Amino acid sequence: MNPALAARASSLLGPRIGVIVSGGAPTLHLAAGALCGFQEQGLSFQAVAAAGAGALPGLLYVAPAHRPDNPTADPAVALRAVVNMNIHDAIYDLIPNNFKVFFKYGPFSEPFYRLSQFIKRVVPVPDSYGPDYQRLVHDWIDFVTAAVAPTTLTPRSPSVLTRVQVINELVDWNALRTSPRAAFFLNTFNLETQVLQSLNNLNLTPEGFYAALAMPWLYPPTPAAPGGPLFTEGASHDPSGIETMLQDGTPPMTNLDAVLVLDTIPPELWVDPQSIYEALELAIMDPIVTLTENVAALYSLQDMVFNELGPRIPKLYRLPFKFPPWEGGKLLAWSYSTARTLWDAGYDAAEKFCADLLPAATTSAQIDEKYRYFRTLARDSREGDFLTMFGDPFKGPGQTVVVPPPGGAQT
Repeated sequence: MNPALAARASSLLGPRIGVIVSGGAPTLHLAAGALCGFQEQGLSFQAVAAAGAGALPGLLYVAPAHRPDNPTADPAVALRAVVNMNIHDAIYDLIPNNFKVFFKYGPFSEPFYRLSQFIKRVVPVPDSYGPDYQRLVHDWIDFVTAAVAPTTLTPRSPSVLTRVQVINELVDWNALRTSPRAAFFLNTFNLETQVLQSLNNLNLTPEGFYAALAMPWLYPPTPAAPGGPLFTEGASHDPSGIETMLQDGTPPMTNLDAVLVLDTIPPELWVDPQSIYEALELAIMDPIVTLTENVAALYSLQDMVFNELGPRIPKLYRLPFKFPPWEGGKLLAWSYSTARTLWDAGYDAAEKFCADLLPAATTSAQIDEKYRYFRTLARDSREGDFLTMFGDPFKGPGQTVVVPPPGGAQT
């Protein structure tokens, strides 16, 4: 922890800060970069709430596993390695599919995955060849074993993909229960009760993790415990993760002063899909991002109204990400270069956020103007259009408390 940064964050945001990692596949690398940046800058959080793809970087921040490439279980090392989940560009350009994350339906994917791990151990690539060549060879081995793995997929199969137990190699579940770093919360949807539930670091298991990421069509409904009710992905119902924060009535969630939402990829950076695979990703990501934005915008309006006369609910802040314009057409790709672009954008945003907090002359009003979620909204935007369905929040007609306008908006 950086004492100076912690003191400034406590003064400007509040002593108890949480972070929310929303759903959506690109969030995986954006959040990994941002959380690594916060870890290395020395800004800590009391709680991490996650939905969907945000679960993995959140878990790596709280309780990474001891591995040969990370013997001290350093969160920064684990978060830096997330980019290796994507495919070497030389292979992805020919086969635009992430066969290291999405496995064929059927019982054969697990043993063939283990076979690829065995081959990579017994046929190591010399360090002298460099990391790029090592990734190329390893990804080629993964591709060949995934390609030859048989599938039992039929029209009557409950999903198109199968889970492979990779998460146990990345997360230390015992450390998660006792981690002093931060409490962890993950949403999932209970098919039996039709209610969005919150799993936390005390009751989350590998089965619960996979249940919380069981997106319909991709994966079948999954029990969080043997013989228990079936669950599907919580991000399909609230990809923002904000309801997870509000739903859990136990500390530290009930004691938070401020919550920082890690942004996701804005739809204006998306382009026409170049393949059926990218079209499918777009069909999944579009509603996830839109719902995330709308839920966060609505909560940010409540934040400004309810907290006008004093703290009543956690203040909501937004960590925006900036991408080079020329990268817009590649942000849905599972290539290694795209992972680096997203990860670097997350890391840079976290560094800038911390740098903005540090100067002694910085005031709460300045931080609010730049990062308070409602202040980041524009009247003529997707979120603005959504909020005006309930009146004009930028003028506040009928409000007993006039809502402060977002930056740049005219009242």
